[in-house]
Amino acid sequence: MTGFIGLVLVAFACFVLVFFIKQRQYRHPALRMPYQLKRPFFQPSETELLALLQQAADDYLILSKVRVADVIEVTAIPRRAPWYQAVNRISAARFDFLLCDRETLEPRCAIEMEQATEANAFLDELSQTVGLPLVRLSPETARSYTDVRAAIVQATVDRQ
Repeated sequence: MTGFIGLVLVAFACFVLVFFIKQRQYRHPALRMPYQLKRPFFQPSETELLALLQQAADDYLILSKVRVADVIEVTAIPRRAPWYQAVNRISAARFDFLLCDRETLEPRCAIEMEQATEANAFLDELSQTVGLPLVRLSPETARSYTDVRAAIVQATVDRQ
């Protein structure tokens, strides 16, 4: 009987020791807050396009890396499951750049820095459905001021 009690005490002591070691590990700053600034915030091509946009769309406020769910909301859907599916489809998506009216901050045009593909056709259809022009710029087009300006003007004029 004393052997059993001794075994239980040893097991309890081991449990307490492991508990305190784990608690100490979780208090370590690297585990408690495992975050750091992401550098660079923009890829070189995005930095280039932002500089062009600041010249070509100076009458708009330019926002970058905007979540689609922050701009577009899901309308009322009677059942919960389809509503969650609709929210999940837009929750991870983002626009590379969003041009907004300087006065009202209303979104006027979204800009993506890639060619249209089947994989991102949803974003095209979504933008068309809600009436937000989506400009897709190829890497070549994104380097030309005149092409960028023309694409923005065409998208915003077509909307009005």
